[in-house]
Amino acid sequence: MVVLAILALVPTVYAIVISFQDRELSRPDGRFIGFANYISLFSDRRFLNSIQVSLTWEVLTVTATLVIAVGLGILLFECASPKARNVLSLLFLMPVILPRVSAAFVWKFAFHPLYGIITYPYKAITGQPLDLLSSPLTALGTVALVDVWQWGLFFSVIVLKLLETLPPQPFEAARLDHARTWEVYAYVALPMLKAPLISLAFVKMIESLRAFDLIYVMTRGGPGISTETLDMYAFSQGFIESGRISYASSMAVLMMIATSVAFTFIWKRAKV
Repeated sequence: MVVLAILALVPTVYAIVISFQDRELSRPDGRFIGFANYISLFSDRRFLNSIQVSLTWEVLTVTATLVIAVGLGILLFECASPKARNVLSLLFLMPVILPRVSAAFVWKFAFHPLYGIITYPYKAITGQPLDLLSSPLTALGTVALVDVWQWGLFFSVIVLKLLETLPPQPFEAARLDHARTWEVYAYVALPMLKAPLISLAFVKMIESLRAFDLIYVMTRGGPGISTETLDMYAFSQGFIESGRISYASSMAVLMMIATSVAFTFIWKRAKV
């Protein structure tokens, strides 16, 4: 616990300290400027855009992942034999085992407007290339599809195993009362799995905040800044464009505070 506390607290405290300074990579020292970095953030249109992109990414990936996970888990539980479940579960685990960067490169090539296996049928039919990653309207959703592919299949295996642990008596009683299949799961199975499903949602929410590598490889925040999340903008300001590490640290601190407050509030509301 002492080692973990040091590894967590030292970088956090250091980030908070330099967020009140005007340090840059080109200068080894900096002077104290108070809340100037934080005040500047709220007049930074690119910062506000990154918040919007991050929120959209969170809602899109978490919602789609859970919907697909629950749907596939129920489908496997209802339609597949025990042996088929084991084989499919093994296949569904493979995407999440792949290194994130490797998966991003494979899917980026699959969405290539000229040679991609996904976009080629459209080009063959219409004669026009389909560049999903270069359109502001489709780029974020396309990258989110890859994220959901990795985690939705994995979570569906967890949902399947959770369903297998439930006692059969409530299912039998519901069917004796002439409940439809969707009613059995909507009113019997899923309410019994409320706690683990909430936990899965929180795991995915935290994981979605760490999607820097996937988005960076596939779009680098583009086209323009349409897929630039908050952590990508902080990285860009701190190390790529201007070297303003104090300005970038202030973003990281705000992100830490906002996520901590939001997750605490949502967790308490979910428990109720």
